[in-house]
Amino acid sequence: MSKAKVAEITGRPGLIMAESKYRKFAKNEIIPVAKNTSFLEVAEKIMPDRDGQWANHLFIFESRHTTTIGSEMLAKKTLDFLNSLTDEYPMDILSISSGMDEDKLVVVGLIRLYCKQPPRFSALASFLGEKKPEKKMVVKSNGNKLVIPGEAYLKYTEADIADHEKSVDLMDQALKDATDEMPFLNRIDAYIPRDLPTIDPSVPLEYDLLTKDMQISTILCYEDFIKIFTECMRYINGVERDSYYATVLGKTKKDDFWSVVKAYIHRNFIDTKRMEIEDVPMLIKKLNRALFDLYIVQDLIDDPDITDVKITDPYSIRVRVKGKAYLSNVTFIDDADYNRFIKSIAVKNGVDLSVPSQTFTDAHDKNYILRFSITSPYITASGYPIIHIRKVSRKKLMAPDLIRLGMFDEKVRDYLIDAARTSRGICFAGPPGSGKTVCLNWFLDQYEDSAEVLVIQENDELFSKRKGIMFEHVVNNPQRGEQACSLEDLGKMALVAGANVFVIGEAKGGEICSAITLSNSGCRTAITIHSPSATETIDKMADLAMRGYANSYDQAKRMIKSFQTIVYMQDFKVQEITEIIDYDTYKKDMVYRPIYKRSADKAR
Repeated sequence: MSKAKVAEITGRPGLIMAESKYRKFAKNEIIPVAKNTSFLEVAEKIMPDRDGQWANHLFIFESRHTTTIGSEMLAKKTLDFLNSLTDEYPMDILSISSGMDEDKLVVVGLIRLYCKQPPRFSALASFLGEKKPEKKMVVKSNGNKLVIPGEAYLKYTEADIADHEKSVDLMDQALKDATDEMPFLNRIDAYIPRDLPTIDPSVPLEYDLLTKDMQISTILCYEDFIKIFTECMRYINGVERDSYYATVLGKTKKDDFWSVVKAYIHRNFIDTKRMEIEDVPMLIKKLNRALFDLYIVQDLIDDPDITDVKITDPYSIRVRVKGKAYLSNVTFIDDADYNRFIKSIAVKNGVDLSVPSQTFTDAHDKNYILRFSITSPYITASGYPIIHIRKVSRKKLMAPDLIRLGMFDEKVRDYLIDAARTSRGICFAGPPGSGKTVCLNWFLDQYEDSAEVLVIQENDELFSKRKGIMFEHVVNNPQRGEQACSLEDLGKMALVAGANVFVIGEAKGGEICSAITLSNSGCRTAITIHSPSATETIDKMADLAMRGYANSYDQAKRMIKSFQTIVYMQDFKVQEITEIIDYDTYKKDMVYRPIYKRSADKAR
């Protein structure tokens, strides 16, 4: 809610002083008799006090707003607001004007009040609809909100809970009594979920982001401002397309590019009176974000709570916050707006959009390394390209940060630090977005300084300020004179690289065999791997080894026993740690030793 500044005026000197202080937008006055007329003349001659000169006090108020309705409409709405109060607060409306002050819309009003108590001018914000409808929500500290509609909450009576517990007990008994002739589901009339959900899973939850566009105001209303922005984008992507891409690639100076664009803006919008010159800085700022940053997606990148962004069409941008995905309130204007965004990313990163699916690292953001995965539109059912962006902070999170974020405690930290020195091989496993890469990135710096470390990865997500660590990445789109190089190719080259510590950013195929070979040769290894559960991690590793040179599943599992430590992660937390101490030839499975399991109270 906006707060209004209010000043009471009791005589001529006060009114003269108030005019010099508050009357900033005289040319935007909407009271015809007050236009180009001093406050003093309006108050004493044009609309004099009906009870005698200065019998009643004047009030001047200034109210700042983040509304997108534009300056002219703000003034008209303020007049409507004051007129709605005249029955309760008899008044003369002497002046209303509005305009831009820095990045906010401001309205100034002068009234004469024929009662003792003035109205609450701050209520103007509610009248304008600036206060959002009440919703049940979890409010985050940075101003963004996870919106949970009231209808999504499921409520149960004590009788409902008791009936549910009784039904689950009966179902458990049917499960125990199940036979081949009469299986479990054949024994029951209906299957009952074991837990009563507190939120209806069919109701979409929205991550309500306070974007930069929502925090600026213009003299123009938002719709007209966006029309001009869209025209500018069409001009840049049409007439100035080559100049724009030359600027993106560093072949043309940005100042030269902006000189041309600003000339276009003045010629087509300022000179033709379609836009006030005060709105130009906001237009340039929005254009700059669209052309040289990540446009509307930049707000999502800048939010520290968001780890992943997935875009499936111009109107569906989902974000992952602490392991859970939500629909964001951010959208593109239309198909052309989305396609331009895709093209600019491709040009910046030298990406060929004719490739069906590809991944690459974008290093343009100052705070994050961004791993892009793009699926081309000709293989998607919707006909839109699909983008997934994984954020990796350029500021490496160290142990105090990870402890503060709840990834592990001091005891687990100390165990992992010792594992860097003593474990033959360590695997960080878990589902996507579970924190594996973040944890491995920290773990990478726990090896002693004298270690010869080689890191191979698909994208440059793992990094270190330590000198001497060798980092290699996949090459999918080689330039002239270069050759493509897969992760498996890098793994094979690692066998002769002379390293005594070998790290794979994310094992996806036969390259795991190189890690296994080196691990069995005395070289310490560390990898991350996607796995749906702690118990399935070894089987997943064996599946990958079968893509390499393992001849049988049994051989693959025997080889993997060199990976001594399995760290299973979920929801950005270390959930379990298990050590492999042997291989049982009779059971054809590992012999495990449990090391750690996150307690239920910590898991919440």
